[in-house]
Amino acid sequence: MSAPPGAGRPHGATAAAVAAAALLVLLGVLDAVLDGTAGQLVGNLGLLLLAVGGGMGGLTAARRSCGRARRGWAALTAACWSWAAGQVVWTVNEDLLGSTTPFPSVADLGYLGFPVAALAGLAFLSPQDSGLAAPRRVLDALLVGSAFGLLAWVTVLESVIGTSDGSLLTATVSVAYPVADAVLLTVTVLTLTQTRDVLPRFALLGVAVLGVAAADAGFAYQVAMGTYAAGSLVDWGWRIGFCLIGIAATLVRGDRAAQADPAPAAAESARASALPYVPLAAAAVLLAVEAVSGAGLDAVEVSGIAALVLLVLARQYLTVRENQELTRAIQQREVELHHLAFHDPLTGLANRALFLDRLEHALDRAERTRQPVSVAFIDLDGFKAVNDTLGHAAGDALLVGVAGRLRGALRSADTLARLGGDEFAVLVEQGDDATAAARRLLDTLREPFHVHGRSVTVMASIGVATVEAGEDSGADAATRAATLVHRADVAMYTVKASGKGDVAAHGAVLDGADRNGRHAGRRPRKPLPEAFADALRRGDVQAIYQPVVDPVSGRIAAMEVLARWTYEGEPVPPSTFIPACAQAGLSGQLTALMLEQGCAQLGLWNAGLPHRRLRIAVNVDPTEFGDSGLPDRVASVLRRYGISPGQLALEMTETAVNNRPANAVDVMHRLRELGVRIALDDFGTGYSTLARLARTPVDTVKIDRFFVAQIDHDEQQRWFLRGLLDLARHLGLRTVAEGVERAGQLHELRRQGCDLVQGHFVARPATGAQLTPAVLADLPILAPHLRGMRASDKRLAAGRWFRPVSEPG
Repeated sequence: MSAPPGAGRPHGATAAAVAAAALLVLLGVLDAVLDGTAGQLVGNLGLLLLAVGGGMGGLTAARRSCGRARRGWAALTAACWSWAAGQVVWTVNEDLLGSTTPFPSVADLGYLGFPVAALAGLAFLSPQDSGLAAPRRVLDALLVGSAFGLLAWVTVLESVIGTSDGSLLTATVSVAYPVADAVLLTVTVLTLTQTRDVLPRFALLGVAVLGVAAADAGFAYQVAMGTYAAGSLVDWGWRIGFCLIGIAATLVRGDRAAQADPAPAAAESARASALPYVPLAAAAVLLAVEAVSGAGLDAVEVSGIAALVLLVLARQYLTVRENQELTRAIQQREVELHHLAFHDPLTGLANRALFLDRLEHALDRAERTRQPVSVAFIDLDGFKAVNDTLGHAAGDALLVGVAGRLRGALRSADTLARLGGDEFAVLVEQGDDATAAARRLLDTLREPFHVHGRSVTVMASIGVATVEAGEDSGADAATRAATLVHRADVAMYTVKASGKGDVAAHGAVLDGADRNGRHAGRRPRKPLPEAFADALRRGDVQAIYQPVVDPVSGRIAAMEVLARWTYEGEPVPPSTFIPACAQAGLSGQLTALMLEQGCAQLGLWNAGLPHRRLRIAVNVDPTEFGDSGLPDRVASVLRRYGISPGQLALEMTETAVNNRPANAVDVMHRLRELGVRIALDDFGTGYSTLARLARTPVDTVKIDRFFVAQIDHDEQQRWFLRGLLDLARHLGLRTVAEGVERAGQLHELRRQGCDLVQGHFVARPATGAQLTPAVLADLPILAPHLRGMRASDKRLAAGRWFRPVSEPG
């Protein structure tokens, strides 16, 4: 079996490193053994050989690469060969003609060509910047270079050249070396410090540039002083630099498809932004000292000062422009995110959040107008078969077509929403007959749909529920809305159970029916809040755990604690019992139970792990952050089970940012001082303002599944996701993406630099006992091809619960 393309690259890099080390040792031995003309010849030819070899490595890397990377390696090849051309001129003069090479000479053109071409090469190899970041980085480099050049002139070069009666050309070339190398070195440092994931070859190129820059500076000084000799310590900077360029080139893989996408640039750190001003301040201080001492400013110093002033002004202008663009971009993203937060990205219909919001307002209006409010719950029949046989793209096209027909059959006053998957809902008010409207919707689906050249027929099962004037008026709007949707859902399932493709209205006869349309005729059920209170007292509510995974390493980073409740043999969905819990005022008890069970399980896992990196996340009702006793209760539970505070995160929904109690921020700060993390769930759906979000002491945001659903094939949603991630990074927040259901989503999230991922494709929720083998194994739970690592790494954590849906069972 032949090796895959590029599989031999690591071995090639090792061989190149060994060969370079052997050559450097040989040159060192020859430097020590030979002297005079022979030593000079060997030193010059050794440098020439290394520069040509570095260029050959760059040429080979350029042939293996494509796009910007190919142009980058080609420019580095030109840089090495430009330096080699200068070395040819130097060697001919020194060793063949036996004359001293003048300074400056034609050789300096070749030597100075290296930083210019290398600067272009690094620009092509570094990740692409957005906006004005690249021009600002170049200005920073020019600032540092000019400041270093001015420092070099004032401290050394002015006196040396003045003593030797040097010309203006000599002064210009002498200053050009430190300026050019300082510019190149600054761009390299800024690129490496502002790149999220530094590849080994970039690190090697950075060290190579440092070596060459140091050698150039020493060369310029020694030549000006007349003390430079081949084989001296200065030469080792060039020797090591060209060797590292060649080694870095061998790390470029041959298969272009496997080349990693450039990692997104990280937010500029305070140290990186201050870097250009350090040499600038040093130059200003030195010139001030010189001016105070009575020495006048010569033409070089005046030119340097003028250049620095213009560069500072240009940089400040770019900073102002960048801030203005960032402000406009954030405002635009707020508008876009507001729309996306309340609309389905595929069909453009209202989503669940907007539907429930409008339903709650409709129920409030109905109390005043005394008019009924109805909900029609629609589930497509036969959609799964289309999705399975024709693929997800065809399924999406079908959903768009269904949404268009449903919208055309409704009045403008009605609200049509896609709740998720193939489920839709309609809010009917203002006195229209909901059952008649549902039958119109059913009729509009009877004609076949044309999807990707195929004729496809789907029908629907529709359940209708109505709240009459004055009914359920004692409960709050959110609870009444959840109850009405649940009744319509139950009515829809009675249609499913009786043959599909019809409409059913919820009535008293269905009050005891479950989601399968079965009736509990033995005895009437308790109201849901009362039944849930009994379940809490009996301990019938249990915690399960869903892993949150690092998309790069594939390891479990955290576990989200989820509550599950089975009532009379039927699992009750959280979307049903959580509102009932809030209605009964039991949210605090539920949080306390989940915190207790989660910490007890984490304590067991801690006992079997050699570290304390694993965390748990517990959902908290927004009202609980108004309880000043919450931090003390949390601290007590942590002490009881020996949990480090940093291993616990408390999650609240983004809606809570706007609806939090007055003292919530104080409680959150006390929790943060304790060491507990605060996470913002469903980020992007609550439309919290940036100002209010910035004042909330959170350190993690969980991006809602709506922003992840189509990122593997929808360019617009990819840009929305990038906006969310950029916003979180600007705020210094860690990001977790929810709802990862496909490998394409996982790849895109990893490519855009999302910190952690969660979803059924990554790992399904499971009990603590089921998860324990995988947790204690402390190995990646993602297959190698899913985390982008080498295929030879076959070890996975024990157990089958974590197997992605794409893997055979």
